[in-house]
Amino acid sequence: MTNRLLGWVIGMLLLTGCASPAPQTAVATEDGSASVAEASMNELYLLVSISERTVRAFRGDEEIRSDPIAVGDEEHPTPPGEFTTHQIDWNPDWTPPDSEWAEDRQNKEPGHEDNPMGRVRMVYERPYSLHGTEALESLGHAQSHGSIRVANESIIELAKLVMEAGGEARPESWYQETLANPTEMREVHLSNPVLLKNVK
Repeated sequence: MTNRLLGWVIGMLLLTGCASPAPQTAVATEDGSASVAEASMNELYLLVSISERTVRAFRGDEEIRSDPIAVGDEEHPTPPGEFTTHQIDWNPDWTPPDSEWAEDRQNKEPGHEDNPMGRVRMVYERPYSLHGTEALESLGHAQSHGSIRVANESIIELAKLVMEAGGEARPESWYQETLANPTEMREVHLSNPVLLKNVK
């Protein structure tokens, strides 16, 4: 009986030792640092600092890029919180939101000179998005109506990273063709939405 019991104990210990640890990833904390949570350590996420006016891309605990942004003004603040980027629009159109400031605005087609969306729009919670802009003088300031602006060159590179992480990578030729046709909008729905966290 003692030998059988000892064998059972040893077997259980071996099984426990062979169990795979829970996968992990780095997730942003309130102060903008990275903490470990359950998921893959290689998972991409975006961290927006409203006060610092930056968007940073992390893969696990490694920061891979940082870009200046414009955020919402006092009357139209950018909402803090955790969101997921689930859709990326290349050469986006623009539909005025249901807000008082936009009552007299008209829809703008892709490529229109007055379209404020730039070359790419990453949707995380309508009407809010992370989108491109040609108004580079606004970067580093609180000058938007709540959405997050970033330079067109930066949003293009961010969108490529997010599409790859979201399971919808494209060859470089696809991006070149898309950008060469600014009046043709292309929607990409991510198979795996990517975390975006706005912190104050």
